[in-house]
Amino acid sequence: MSTVPLDLEAVRKVIEHHGMLENCGGIVAAVSGGCDSSVLLHVLWKLSTEMGFKIICAHINHNLRGSESDRDETFVRSLCEKYGIECRVLSADVAKFANEHRLSTEEAGRKLRYEFFENCASELGENAKIATAHSLSDCAETYIFNSARGAALSGICGIPPVRGKIIRPLIEFSREQIEAYANEHGVDYVTDSTNLTDEYTRNKIRHGVIPVMKEINPGFDKAFLRLSKNLAETRDFIDSEASLLLEKSRTEKGFDGRVLKVSHPALKNRASAMILEEFGFSFDFERTVRLAEKFGEGDFKEELSKNEYLVQKNGIVFRETKPVHAPEIEKTVFMEGEFSVSSEKTAKIRVLSYDEFENSYKINNYVLKDTFDFDKIQGSAVIRSRMEGDKADIHGGTKTLKKLFIEEKIPAEERNSVVVISDDEGVLWVEGLGAAKRARTSEKTVRVAAIKIRRDIKEF
Repeated sequence: MSTVPLDLEAVRKVIEHHGMLENCGGIVAAVSGGCDSSVLLHVLWKLSTEMGFKIICAHINHNLRGSESDRDETFVRSLCEKYGIECRVLSADVAKFANEHRLSTEEAGRKLRYEFFENCASELGENAKIATAHSLSDCAETYIFNSARGAALSGICGIPPVRGKIIRPLIEFSREQIEAYANEHGVDYVTDSTNLTDEYTRNKIRHGVIPVMKEINPGFDKAFLRLSKNLAETRDFIDSEASLLLEKSRTEKGFDGRVLKVSHPALKNRASAMILEEFGFSFDFERTVRLAEKFGEGDFKEELSKNEYLVQKNGIVFRETKPVHAPEIEKTVFMEGEFSVSSEKTAKIRVLSYDEFENSYKINNYVLKDTFDFDKIQGSAVIRSRMEGDKADIHGGTKTLKKLFIEEKIPAEERNSVVVISDDEGVLWVEGLGAAKRARTSEKTVRVAAIKIRRDIKEF
């Protein structure tokens, strides 16, 4: 723990010591409204003039605590108004996102938070920093929590002062020092009611374990700071060696698991975590070690998030994404008019005399493959997606639509979205391919069905 009270000079020295503002193009301050982040915003606001950087405040409403979540958002907005700082707010349905992506609520919240912070940082340019309010007390709690879970070295090193563009100016100050600063400078903040109970593991550590550690050693905060720095130095060395190992094993498609297999276990496990991180997967100690043990041992395919896999094939470890198939088109009666056939496509259908069609062809740029002989409809006609067993003679000889789609190189995940018009005898017309031979227009055609399919562009 810093031996001096938390003040602007002390924070400035921490910032300079860790090079937090090197090539800084501005700072996005992540503010929840609690004591730590409110003090962070106040400190950065005071230092911004002296050190010459711009601040944007970023707050995310997780919508997990009802009216209390809305209260926090209102408070942060008012705080920014008071300081004259621009405020960006994201209202997110974290619970829904977690369910859709097979993540825990905590993982989902973290992913959404940092994606939002990155978006805010892009407003300030590529050299923008993201400041979070993690403190020395957070580091100690994380260390104890991860130690109890049997985490690897990276898990017990605490929270780094700098990681990429993320900076933590309060990382060497305890929660008590931060609260003292808030009291001295009249910094207002709100309290998350969940922090007052022991319902969550971190709160049990904060309220039960930390006081015992300080009873054993009154200088626990300072001792922990020394320990975390020693652990971080060891981690940095292993990370450096693991990075060299990854570069040695890197291939055009992924990583050579056979090279990783023969490395030291400490390096292999760390390399496993780095691969998961590079491929965008979440990871923990058990997952990291389990996958590391499979390197070079044979083919495997493991789903790590929805439609996303880590695969080893022929010794090469790589990421594989399962294509998401377009939804099927709901069956609709074939009729004149302009209407939506799916969430992404609109159909415009006209039934014209042959003479009218010839005029429309010249004026509206209809093409022959976007037509069929309306009087060749047998029974009733419908608009739909392809169906199992669909066949048509479109390109010389009767073929299944599946084979035609393959020949036309239509990706499998897009085939459900291809518009098909059929009657009681089968396929009449296929979007992009044209009419079946039995329904093509000719000099004997009396009425022409002309179809235009437009892909709708969604606005976000």
